[in-house]
Amino acid sequence: MACERPALVRVKNYIMMSIYHGKPVIMGLSAAFNTVDHNVLFSTLKDMFGLSGKVLESFRSYLESRFQRVSVHGILFDVQFLLSGVPQGSVLGPLVFTMYTRPFGINVQ
Repeated sequence: MACERPALVRVKNYIMMSIYHGKPVIMGLSAAFNTVDHNVLFSTLKDMFGLSGKVLESFRSYLESRFQRVSVHGILFDVQFLLSGVPQGSVLGPLVFTMYTRPFGINVQ
């Protein structure tokens, strides 16, 4: 499968460089969960796990149309639709992340 995961590759590179330089690696899973590219995830679910039809559409519905809005010092910024990440604290979050990272051989438990 030729899907690229640029955010996840950056995280992996950060970890590898820290280890190479003898620095500790401290990173919560929330940062990793934010790297899930929705389009790549949908391709992985279809191509690697064989999901299609209503099952795949359920995953799409679960993740698409999510947005965030930020306020800094009383200034409210425009709404931004999220093209990556899975909801943290959700039941499906860890499952979706594990399926997304499966091509890398990463297993979150």
